[in-house]
Amino acid sequence: MKGSFFEGFALWRKTQSHAGLMESLRVRIIVSCIFGTAIFAGISYRLADLMVLEENWPKKVAPHQNEIIRKADITDRNGALLATSITTASCHADPSVIIDVNEAAEKLSRIRELPSAKVIRQKLSDKSKHFVWLARHITPQVQERVMDLGIPGIDFQKDYKRVYIHGNLFSHIIGCSDIDGNGVSGIEKKFNEKLVNHNDLNKKLILSLDLRIQSIMHEELQKSINTFKAIGGNVILMATSGEIIAMVSLPDFDPNDVANTTSINMFNRNTLGVFEPGSTLKILNVAIALDSGAAKINSMFDATTPIKLGRHTISDFRGKNRALTLAEAFVFSSNIAAVQIAKKFGIAVQKMYMKKFGIMDKVQLEIPEIGTPIIPARWTEATAMTLSYGYGISISPIQLTSIVSSIINDGKRVQPTLLRNREQASEEQVVSRKTSSIIRELMRAVICYGTGKKAGVEGMDIIGKTGTSYKICGKGYGNASNRARITTFIGGFPKDKPRYVLLVMLDDPKGTDDTYGFATAGWNAAPTAHNIFQQILPILDNGIRNQESMLQVTQYIKLN
Repeated sequence: MKGSFFEGFALWRKTQSHAGLMESLRVRIIVSCIFGTAIFAGISYRLADLMVLEENWPKKVAPHQNEIIRKADITDRNGALLATSITTASCHADPSVIIDVNEAAEKLSRIRELPSAKVIRQKLSDKSKHFVWLARHITPQVQERVMDLGIPGIDFQKDYKRVYIHGNLFSHIIGCSDIDGNGVSGIEKKFNEKLVNHNDLNKKLILSLDLRIQSIMHEELQKSINTFKAIGGNVILMATSGEIIAMVSLPDFDPNDVANTTSINMFNRNTLGVFEPGSTLKILNVAIALDSGAAKINSMFDATTPIKLGRHTISDFRGKNRALTLAEAFVFSSNIAAVQIAKKFGIAVQKMYMKKFGIMDKVQLEIPEIGTPIIPARWTEATAMTLSYGYGISISPIQLTSIVSSIINDGKRVQPTLLRNREQASEEQVVSRKTSSIIRELMRAVICYGTGKKAGVEGMDIIGKTGTSYKICGKGYGNASNRARITTFIGGFPKDKPRYVLLVMLDDPKGTDDTYGFATAGWNAAPTAHNIFQQILPILDNGIRNQESMLQVTQYIKLN
C-alpha cells in the first residue's frame, strides 16, 4: 500500500512536470509568433512606405531630377553639328540611409573625379535630406568604380550634358549652358526655351553660319593678331540677305570649360563692344552728301590746310594739300574734305540720315549680348564735324556692317540674322539706288588706288574702305608715340551686285618691319581681308571677276 502511494505520487509529479513543460513551450511559441509577426509587420510597413507612400519622394526632395534637360541640336547652314546633348550618368546620394558618413566620404574622395572628403562629408551630414548630387556627368569608368565600393545610399541617374563640338570656334555666337543645360549666353540663352521644349528630338536649330568659312576666318584673324601683336580682333562675313555667314571675336573661350575662362575672353567684340569707327564712317558721310543733293561726285572741297576745332586740329594723314573732288576726298580718305562735305549738308540733314541708317539704335540680333551705341548728348557743329570722319560716336561692328550693307545693297535696309533662310523683315530704302551705285564705284576705287590696295584679289571686283581710329587715352587720344588704335576694313563683293560684306578689325596692332613701322588699317586690316578673301571666294563660288572700267570715278581722280 505504501509502495503504491509513493509510486502514485511519483507518477503525479512526473505528469505535472510534463504539463508545465508543455505550458512553457506553448507560451514561448506564442511569444515567438507575436514577436515574429511584429517584425514582419514592421518590414511590410517599411516596404509599403518606400514603394507606395514615398513613391514620389524625388519630386519633393530632389527637384533636379525633374529638371534634367535634353536640348535640341544646333547646326550650321549645311547641317554640320555645332552643339548637342549627350547621355551621361550623374552620381547622387540619400544621406538618410548612409550608415557611416566619414567612411563613405573617405572612400568616395579617393576617386579623383569626385569632390573632396570634406565636401562629400558636408553633403552627407544632413540626415533629413533624401537627395544630394555628388558629381554630375561622370564617365562610365568612374561610375563603375563608385559602384564597386558598394556604399548603401549611393546611386546614379541618367543625365544630359551639353557639348560644343568645335570648342571655342563658335563660342561667342552659340554661347554656353550651365551644368543643368540652361543657356547662359549667346544662342543657347536666347533660344533656351525653344531648344528645351522641342517635341521632335530630330528637330534642330539651323544657324546661318558656315563651319568652313568660320574656321578660315578664325585662323586668319589669329595669324594677324600674332603678326601685328594686337590685343585682339574681330571679323564678320554677312550676306546682303542679312544672314551672318561667319563671325569671330578674339580672344575667345571654350564653352565646354567655362569655369576656366575669364570675362575678357567671353566679351563679344562684334556685338557687345562699341568703338569709334574712324574713316569707315566716311561711307555714310559721302552717301548723305550724294543722296541729299548737297554734292556730286565732281564737287570740289578745299583740303589745303588743317581745320582748327577748339584746341584740336583736324588734319590729313599724308594729305594731298590741295582741293579735292568728292571722289578724291573719299578714295584718299581726307579728314579735312570730310568736314567740308558735312558742312555742305548741315547738322539737321546729318542727324536725319543717321537716324535713317539706324546708327542710334541697338541692333536686333538673336543673341542677348548687344551693345548700345554711344550717341552725343548734344548734336552741335563740332559733333557734325568730328562725326564726318568717324569720331564722336561709338557703334558696334555688327551695326557698322549692317549699315554699310544697306548702303551698298541698292540702298535697301539689311537686317542681320544668325538664322538660316530668315526672310528680310524690311524693304525700306535708306539711300537711292543711284547713290548706292556711286558709293560702290568709290569703294572699288579705294581698292584700286587708295588705302585698300592690300585687300584686293586679282581678277575679283572687291570693294572696300579702311579706317583707323585712335582710342581715348586719359582726356584725349594720346600723342603720336603712344597712340593706341582700332584699325578697320569693310568691303564687299561682287561690286555691281554685292552678295557679301566683310568686316575686319584689329585692336591696337603694332607696326612691323614689313609695314615700315606703320600701323594704320591699310597695312594690317586690309591685308588680313585679302588673306580671307583669297580662301573664302572659291568656297562661295560667285564667279566674281573684274568687269568694270570705272570711268565714272577715275575721271575725277588725279593719282598724284
